Amino acid sequence: MYKHFLTSVLLVFFMLSCSKPSPFEGKMRESVQTSLSWRNDTTGIWETAGWWNSANVLTATIRYGAVTKDPAIPSVIEDVFEKARHYQIGVDSTGTPRYCDNFINDYYDDEGWWALAWIEASKLTGEKKYLDMAEIIFDDMTTGWSDACGGGIFWKKNPLHYKNSIANNLFSLTAIRLYKATQNPAYLDWFKKNVDWYTQTGMINTDIYQIEDGTKDDCTPNRNAHYTYNQGVAIAVLAEMYLQTNDKSYLELAEKIADATITTRLVTDEGILREMKPEIDDSNDGVQFKGIFIRHLAFLYEVTKNPAYKDFILKNAESIITKDYDPTSKSFGCYWYGPFHKESSAANACALECVIEAYELTK
Repeated sequence: MYKHFLTSVLLVFFMLSCSKPSPFEGKMRESVQTSLSWRNDTTGIWETAGWWNSANVLTATIRYGAVTKDPAIPSVIEDVFEKARHYQIGVDSTGTPRYCDNFINDYYDDEGWWALAWIEASKLTGEKKYLDMAEIIFDDMTTGWSDACGGGIFWKKNPLHYKNSIANNLFSLTAIRLYKATQNPAYLDWFKKNVDWYTQTGMINTDIYQIEDGTKDDCTPNRNAHYTYNQGVAIAVLAEMYLQTNDKSYLELAEKIADATITTRLVTDEGILREMKPEIDDSNDGVQFKGIFIRHLAFLYEVTKNPAYKDFILKNAESIITKDYDPTSKSFGCYWYGPFHKESSAANACALECVIEAYELTK
């Protein structure tokens, strides 16, 4: 009996010791270390990345910490929090410095990225101060709401300007994630109110199942500007609405948007994610977009377990580590189909999001 037990234990140990590590782990860890070396010690944010981009670089770093349990990440989060909460964003017409306090600036979408990052930071670390900050930011986002075009928040303040997809879907996503973290029903009310409005605006183009960028002055949607990040945040919002209502029409719509994006609309002939034009992938904003899509596609995969989404993430991550990796800088570039273009903390973090999700699926 004892010999049989010992043999079983040894067999299990042998199987575990012989299991192959994830093919994504090595370059994932290298690129994270490169990313951390690109942080500015004074401001806390990342060099070569803009203000809103840095919120997403932080989000990628937090996700890495969540899947690897790297003990170094919580201190990175705290350093960003303490240094970037009073950040100079420019100067006014008189040359007087202008500061962004508590991650609140003139753009509601920027605020949404930071709020979502701090929600994830709170989940990882258990630190309430991060969740408190997310609530402060969201409270400011509510000031963008108006009855113009029937509801929704504006993209920009001072003056209020342009109701678009990204600001409103970030507003909705922040609301529902705050509700899940706090159980405060006011957040759920905001979430449902904004989703109800948004789904009636025409910004979800059901002819091609793509998210349009925003609305014109006459409240009709702009057409033909389709970005991966808009598709990603929208599918997360719709999946969250399904989870709250059990109305499968929301999930079906999310899947149709995801399917259109990964099969025909925003992929190369080989099935690698891209923007509409190569110059968007390499632009100051567009360089961040694809990782945001993958982040939320991974969430949709958690909800649906649709193997097509897992396969897409793995295929893209494989392309990134084989065709879009620079061994000199130990970083990823902006063109996931290759070749590596140039060093960029935003591009590196964008691709890293896909590699992290692939690692999580294969570890």
